[in-house]
Amino acid sequence: MSAVPTHVYVMTPTADQAGKVGIAALDSIRIQQHRRQGWALYRALLLPSQEDARQVEGAVLRRLGGRAGYVLSARMRQGGYRETVSLDQVPRGELWDLVVSAAKDVAAEEDRSRVVVFLAGGGERGLFVGTDRPAGASRSSPESEAGDFLEREGCSVYAANTTAAEAETALRALWEWAARTAVTDIKTSLHENPDGLEELRLALRHAYLLPEPADEAFKEARIALGVPLHPVSYA
Repeated sequence: MSAVPTHVYVMTPTADQAGKVGIAALDSIRIQQHRRQGWALYRALLLPSQEDARQVEGAVLRRLGGRAGYVLSARMRQGGYRETVSLDQVPRGELWDLVVSAAKDVAAEEDRSRVVVFLAGGGERGLFVGTDRPAGASRSSPESEAGDFLEREGCSVYAANTTAAEAETALRALWEWAARTAVTDIKTSLHENPDGLEELRLALRHAYLLPEPADEAFKEARIALGVPLHPVSYA
């Protein structure tokens, strides 16, 4: 399921002192529905997914506590009265600050869940795949210590920064591909060799010997993972 960019917005009405926080997908008409009922958009923050936006909205409402639900449901035919607040209690600038603060918290929480999923090929038709903690200049970097080691060993490394849950789904898909493809599992034999493999012991999830032609099998493995991978250079 692809992520749908979604706004977290703050609106204020033209008639009375009420504010509202809500979410609206990039292609939705939710904000227009409020405008038709006399509300005006104050500010909106676009987030990568609807789930991110829901988390931010939920965090703001928790911080508002009993102050939320200011407007009576009968006055909001378009719905959303539970996310309203008196601007006398919470000025619109303060309401917006709550949105920005919650968005930073959600981003930080996601950042802590990030991992690098890597796929590397080289040597005697070797295919190496696993997950590692990001080790680049930023947490969004697909660089990792395992990838660095594999490149030094002569492998071509492809990687993506993703969540742990998404990485597990990708690794499961690759395992299913390997189970129905003529590849040989070589992970056990690799771990019997103590030379220079410490960087991979925790990160490496699967290791295979690809059949001929190796390039085509490597391409199939990248497709099977189902994650958009990018070539990574550690030079």
